Amino acid sequence: MAKNPERFISQSKNTEFDVTRAKILIGDFLARFDTPCTPDTLREILTVNETVIAYFTYVEAYEQMLANAMLTLDDKGFVTLTETGRQLVSELSDLAVQKLRDKALASGESYFLDKKTRRDTCVKLVENGSLSGAQCECFDNGITLMRITLFYSEKELADYMRSLMNADPVGLYCKVFDRLLRVTLDLEEFAPQSQIDKNLLDGVLNFVSENSEFNNKCVSKALDKGFEVTCKCTGEQLLMELSVFAQDEQQAEYICEKLSQDKLIFSIVTRLVLQNSVKQESM
Repeated sequence: MAKNPERFISQSKNTEFDVTRAKILIGDFLARFDTPCTPDTLREILTVNETVIAYFTYVEAYEQMLANAMLTLDDKGFVTLTETGRQLVSELSDLAVQKLRDKALASGESYFLDKKTRRDTCVKLVENGSLSGAQCECFDNGITLMRITLFYSEKELADYMRSLMNADPVGLYCKVFDRLLRVTLDLEEFAPQSQIDKNLLDGVLNFVSENSEFNNKCVSKALDKGFEVTCKCTGEQLLMELSVFAQDEQQAEYICEKLSQDKLIFSIVTRLVLQNSVKQESM
């Protein structure tokens, strides 16, 4: 096929370069990215915060590529780059710098990683009698790796902690497990951004201070695969339930012993939840 790059060029004079470059970015992304994308997913990946392609530029480029048979939808509804589209990427690739093409690829990887993370975690409010709990669960292939529930008599405090857990559930899991393995933790102070947050933070820290005396009761339970170790921290009320997965009986016994002896675990987990939002904001 004779080369004729002019037929790929956008006819919209105001955005000719931008739309043509957007076509190259779309085509290059589809050619290099392994995970199939629906039209909505592709748009979200390449227009997030408009750091790769501006939204309206993307829409014009995408519609032109469909109309000119550069893109098609397969029988499962995924966007597919045609041979004509591949020729576009090959002939005009110099119009989109490598750094921007790599940024598009990184945006796709980040999108699906975040999607997997959210699918493998569950953060919610739970009720236990008169208490409200902020609960965070992390899963892997059907196994519950960790379940943390912090209980408060005030639902507002529980919902506040739930929102902080939701900032980075997997990061929270890693920090809690580091505590179990006695890794030194850097506990940063949480600087609230508003007066409402400051009042809620003061409420949480006062609650921790008032419940510095508590008992840990730990039990280990065999599962079909591995063990589940559960620790209940109780003061004047139920303060926290922490369940973690252990691969074998030896690891379960180790975690059970450490949790039983850890008289700071409730306050440490509380501060890790507060720190969880600090880490998220600095990303």
